[in-house]
Amino acid sequence: MERWFRTVRAQLLTRLTPEDTRSLEALNRRLWAWVEGEYHHTPHRALEGQTPLEHWASRADEVRFPDPTLDLEEVFLFETQRTVQKDRTVSLHGLIYEVDAALVGQKVTLRYDPAAPPGRPVQVWQEGQPIQLAKRLDAYANCFVKRQRPSGMLSPDTAAPEPPSGLALRNLTDPNTEPR
Repeated sequence: MERWFRTVRAQLLTRLTPEDTRSLEALNRRLWAWVEGEYHHTPHRALEGQTPLEHWASRADEVRFPDPTLDLEEVFLFETQRTVQKDRTVSLHGLIYEVDAALVGQKVTLRYDPAAPPGRPVQVWQEGQPIQLAKRLDAYANCFVKRQRPSGMLSPDTAAPEPPSGLALRNLTDPNTEPR
């Protein structure tokens, strides 16, 4: 790139006229004419004496075009990793987003467009699979969400058995004492 800019400064900018710089459209036309008319037809040492046009033509069969069904916006989304907090939220650039409660404590990948307006839904991925779209947190609604809190108590797998019927406390006696 540095060589390209040096070539543009040395070969193009020195020849610009006031008409060429009158508007961006005029400057673009002059740049295009210089690239197509001179630059592409001048041999380059870095290309072993070939012109850029010859070099391109010799390798054109190696060019791969993307699948027409490919969503290019999806391909260029930014990604970042976050751990889902206990209140089922993740933070991204100072904004808080809600995600599924099943993801609490797990690492997720957030995919987003940095040029999108703030608050736009963010894609949540886990292990290379899309999970959901995370929406911006509604703090007022979130404060009313009921959450399961682990209690330190054990919970049995089966229900407690029913006490036998007809058993009264007054009929129980201590074997060491005499009945009254």
